[in-house]
Amino acid sequence: MKIVGFAVDVSRSQDERIVRSQRIRQSLIQATLDLIQAGDVEPSSGAIATIAGLSSRTLFQHFIHLSDLYAAAFELAASRAFGSDRKVDGAAPLASRIALLVSDRAQLFEEWLPVWHFAERVRRTAPAVCAGLAHLRGILRERIAAWFAVELDALDPVTRDHALDSLDRTFGLDSWLNMRERQRLSPMRASRAWQFTAESIVQQALTGPDPSQASA
Repeated sequence: MKIVGFAVDVSRSQDERIVRSQRIRQSLIQATLDLIQAGDVEPSSGAIATIAGLSSRTLFQHFIHLSDLYAAAFELAASRAFGSDRKVDGAAPLASRIALLVSDRAQLFEEWLPVWHFAERVRRTAPAVCAGLAHLRGILRERIAAWFAVELDALDPVTRDHALDSLDRTFGLDSWLNMRERQRLSPMRASRAWQFTAESIVQQALTGPDPSQASA
């Protein structure tokens, strides 16, 4: 194709526009996440655009709704925090696995608190964030099942479900949030309390009597 006598590579021009658009989107998503991690539970379009070095108009050219940008920022945060999991040595002593899990999740959940507050604030206006939270809880539950697979697989199905429910609650984000936000424990004290509580609950859940027979 020629315009005013000059050859124009249309495909290259289109590729450059696509790359530029992707860079702008990434810049807006990162700016949103930066604000969230700094404690802004509901970043405004103006604040996001300022951090990204762009205009609000440009923001809405790439994200029609602010909720779409929120969802993209949440997805990025989740992929970074939970995209991979430590490999579990099923042959390691139960106490060692509990200690390692407490250490890993305490650090992870502490770093995740600002994103959690953001997600709780916007989940009603950003359905994709709400769905992302539900999906994340499912992932954490699956990882608990893998962490204690040796013990859980030795149980009958009903007892296994009871034990997994207990483990999921014990090592869940809500448990850490309760200690840090409601009980106002320091990260160190919360970790110690979690370790003590987890050992007791896990030992009972995995080695105790069948819950279905306890009420018989």
